[in-house]
Amino acid sequence: MGRTKRTIVSAVLTAVMAVVVSAGPGASYALDLNGEWLPEKPEWAPDISFSTTFLTKYIWRGQNLGDDPVMQPDLSMSKCGLTLDIWGSYDTGTGDELTELDYTIDYTFNVGEMAEKLDMGSMGVLDPLSLSAGYTYYTFPNVDWDSEGFDTHEVYLGCAYDILLQPSFTWYWDVDTGHGCYYTAGIGHTFEFDGGISAGLGMTAAYNDEQWTDRSGWSDMVFSGDVTIPFFTYFTVTPSVAYSVVLDRDTYNDAQSNEFYGGVSIGFAY
Repeated sequence: MGRTKRTIVSAVLTAVMAVVVSAGPGASYALDLNGEWLPEKPEWAPDISFSTTFLTKYIWRGQNLGDDPVMQPDLSMSKCGLTLDIWGSYDTGTGDELTELDYTIDYTFNVGEMAEKLDMGSMGVLDPLSLSAGYTYYTFPNVDWDSEGFDTHEVYLGCAYDILLQPSFTWYWDVDTGHGCYYTAGIGHTFEFDGGISAGLGMTAAYNDEQWTDRSGWSDMVFSGDVTIPFFTYFTVTPSVAYSVVLDRDTYNDAQSNEFYGGVSIGFAY
């Protein structure tokens, strides 16, 4: 087994063992892996999730950031609509180096639920609407840019409507190195099956207004599908596929092409 494969396998096993150990010596997971083998979470405690995604290549907003397989861990904590997230990307073609590490803070709330908490009654057609605002700090350790550095900052606003096809829209504004704005609109649907299994289909279309490029135009569309399979109560495995279509090659100075990619994600939530 090569060094890359050993590193990936070791990371997955380490994450699984950390969860098992955290259950404590009195946990019953050895007898009932589908039972509640972690202690009951206190009401004040945040929701915690961790996942590791393995992809055949790294495609971001219509741009190919590397043809080598990548491993992308993600850790988040959420409470009362506020989420703190740390996300990274390891490029297996660069000696398993961490090439990107992003820090995000997000606040999301549902209009109907917020109105109920404030005793405002029903908001009618606005009840299914969710609004989001957030900030991401992008860092690129171990990447040689031959310059002063390319860490950058981005803010975003988004909305989603919980009806058929679940339409959504998000505006991203890079206020630093990347400059410009990126707008994306999407639709999708999730199919529920017995045993907690779900399958999702989605499509997004985006317009790039000089973000990480010197031109503006309809940049890309992404068609995606995934299947989420729960196991051992707190875990999920999610195979996925996606196809990224570049709508206007002039937007990226004819440097990008259509890409098919896929992978699998192993997640834990508590």
